[in-house]
Amino acid sequence: MAATLAIPSAGPLRAPRFPKILEAELPGGVHGLFARRPALPIVELRLVVPLASVDIVRPAPVSVLSRALLAGTDRHDRISLAEEIEGLGASLGADLHDDRLVISGAVLAGKLGAFVGLLGEVLSGATYEEHEVKADRDRLADETVIALSQPGIIAGQALRRRLFGSHPYATPLPSPATLRRVHGDALRSLHRAVLDPAQAHLAIAGDLQPARALALCEEMAASWAASTEGARPQPPPVSPPVAGPIELVARPGGVQSNLRLGGAAPSLSDAAWPAADLAESIFAGMFSSRLTANLRERNGYSYSPGSYVRHRRAGSYLVVAADVATEATGAALVETNYELGRMAVTGVSDNELEQARSYLVGRFGYETSSLASYTSTLAGLAVSGVGLGYLESYPKGLIAATKAQVDDAARRFLAPSQMVSVVVGDPDRVAGPLSTLGEVVTRSS
Repeated sequence: MAATLAIPSAGPLRAPRFPKILEAELPGGVHGLFARRPALPIVELRLVVPLASVDIVRPAPVSVLSRALLAGTDRHDRISLAEEIEGLGASLGADLHDDRLVISGAVLAGKLGAFVGLLGEVLSGATYEEHEVKADRDRLADETVIALSQPGIIAGQALRRRLFGSHPYATPLPSPATLRRVHGDALRSLHRAVLDPAQAHLAIAGDLQPARALALCEEMAASWAASTEGARPQPPPVSPPVAGPIELVARPGGVQSNLRLGGAAPSLSDAAWPAADLAESIFAGMFSSRLTANLRERNGYSYSPGSYVRHRRAGSYLVVAADVATEATGAALVETNYELGRMAVTGVSDNELEQARSYLVGRFGYETSSLASYTSTLAGLAVSGVGLGYLESYPKGLIAATKAQVDDAARRFLAPSQMVSVVVGDPDRVAGPLSTLGEVVTRSS
């Protein structure tokens, strides 16, 4: 008779451990973070600059800037700059992430000095030649045409309008026509305003000696010209959304509806955030969530419903998303609000709480275990104004959160009365069912 193997029980949850971080101010006011993680002979770099309100409400110029930043400097054209980067065994790119510009790169550890030197050349000497800008802006405009045809993008933009109203965060994607009007002279001026060292946060981690990396970056920062404009107005704090009618964005002939609900969420620095994160995960943030069990398993309305929280500098918000068959639109919205109400009224079970706790602690450890994601986390915390203590306080907060705290967070942040609702779908087929749930306002996409 074969012996049975007993499955060992899991040990107590433990917060991940992180290396000591060297924090320093570089020339020009750059906020620097340096951490040694020598598992691989690689160094990751993130340079993050917050965007001012004007850059968010007029996104076309800064969107093109993020594409054209590496199109050439006063020493290298686009091709020779790319060859220099490749010759170091490195990668370097720039992109917009919500309300910030992020320059990301990785390099072999022994080439860090040369790599930082190239970064400094880009920061102080990007040229934005007109023919290069035209190529980048036209490519971005073509990509935007495709994006604006996708119902998920349409739904996301409509939800942001409902959540943020007149706040800069409500700004939609720039139109292709606006993108095509951006020129190199405007980008050269914008570069000096946006890429201001006094507003920048630099995170570098990997197989390095922090003091040595700091010295290399001090040399780079010293050549990076500071903006002459001074501090630029940042986005004001976000106000809580005002509940109202269901907004139906017309997509005639659509065979699917895109449901989006949104509401306020606590910031990373809010003491309620770990408990709220647990509540959101139980509701729809993990695959074994209540919303998945309802919409996918029991009713077959949606293949992959879910929720997530976005943390921006001026405020955080919750998004609930489900893409459903047109004929199931009204029923799926009913069930989504039912699960939100059940969370807010009845709270969570002990078993649900422990599953979510294990999931989130494990996910945080996993996400910060890779060098790339760890470096991104450091930079994200810095630009958000959250101290590095978050690396320890967040997982410890998850481990210590009580059922009462999670239930309270569910009541505060998941009540359906605090949510705004957007549906993208065929108005001829979904307006009637939705109207049985409340007032419906229809608008074109």
